[in-house]
Amino acid sequence: MPENDPTKPAPRFEDLRGVLRYVPQFRQRVFVIAIDGALMHQPGFPGLLQDVAVLQSLNIEVVLIFGARAQVRYLAGKRGVTLSNDDGMGQTDAATMEVAIDAITRQTSALMADLTALEMPVAVANALAVHPAGVINGVDQEFTGRIERVDTETLNVLMKADIIPVVPPMGYDSRGTTLRLNSDAVAVEVAIALRAAKVIFVSEAGLTNSEGERLAQISVGDAREMYRRKDPRYDINLLSKLRYAALACQEGVPRVHIVDGNQDEALLSELFSNEGVGTMIHADDYQQIRPAESSDVPALLSMMQQSMDDAALVPRTREQIQSKIHDFFVLELDGNPIGCVAVHDYDEGGKKTGELACLFVRRSHKNRGHGQKLVAFAEETARQRDCEVLVALSTQAFRFFEEKMGFLVTTPDALPTPRREKYNQSGRNSKVLTKPLR
Repeated sequence: MPENDPTKPAPRFEDLRGVLRYVPQFRQRVFVIAIDGALMHQPGFPGLLQDVAVLQSLNIEVVLIFGARAQVRYLAGKRGVTLSNDDGMGQTDAATMEVAIDAITRQTSALMADLTALEMPVAVANALAVHPAGVINGVDQEFTGRIERVDTETLNVLMKADIIPVVPPMGYDSRGTTLRLNSDAVAVEVAIALRAAKVIFVSEAGLTNSEGERLAQISVGDAREMYRRKDPRYDINLLSKLRYAALACQEGVPRVHIVDGNQDEALLSELFSNEGVGTMIHADDYQQIRPAESSDVPALLSMMQQSMDDAALVPRTREQIQSKIHDFFVLELDGNPIGCVAVHDYDEGGKKTGELACLFVRRSHKNRGHGQKLVAFAEETARQRDCEVLVALSTQAFRFFEEKMGFLVTTPDALPTPRREKYNQSGRNSKVLTKPLR
């Protein structure tokens, strides 16, 4: 399509600004990207490799791992070979190993050709010291291997020279025997050894809940439990990724992503947006609510301006927020503020009442449960301040407080005297809602 084609969507500069927020924190960090072999035959594969090139251009150090399950299956079918296993996780007999060597060798050559065509410096790295898996549950695993050590020095030398290392799912033991490896295990062992910031599994499919909706993020415990009970929604390919994602986080990799490689620009969209398009398994405080600071005031005002214009929030000035900054809390997503809430308290006649105020979530992040988390946080904060009841005033969101958060609509008489006086003066005629905290 020509550069000046009028049908081409115009660039969204807010998206570009969003990308730029992430560049400093990603620069010179190691990302291990593991691509399912089946995706190498899809029309979108060249675009995926171009996304990898973008990451390298941003001074992100990339290691590429690839799976070979689809290629091993295809070649075995063509040759009439019955496979003992196709993904390097179970027993690998001699016939399966012969097919795997041929399939992985061809695949490595094809990937090198594709990357070279994109003018990306690349090298195949023999960076894995492996040993036979041995006997497991009474069964000799024969030519299945386990990783003993990762040659991080070689990988780092390549990356520092702006060369992308490609690590095949195959290795050699001390006797020179070729052994089959599982690509998910390779990706995680390499990431742990390199102290990578991320592992990104580019998969044949993504993770969804029982309603078919994308799982945006799950904890290490959830990932481990889904693997343990062999969640029937997912095939062995995704279960393997959950297993190794949990291991990676447990061993110090902060975040693991699983993205559906069939989506356009899935890799960049997952990495350079707050909510992403895939699933993130996290070991750190990816999402947190923290006390607001004076430096947050401009961002808070900017976020809330539209809602204040729409009369959904009471208009507030910089000075008003600053004067009660210790009552405000900020919801962050990957280090970016996306919502806030304030908790004020009143002591009248020995009875303490908390007020939930200034509840706000960015428009782009609504309907994802962030509002409920902020309200729950406000309730707990009020309890810690020994408040007996929490009140909230709302002109447009009172159904949310009633139906989702357990508040009850009452009269302005429930407000503490100083708050009731402000209520009468405002003329907003807000609904008054209360929730007992004891």
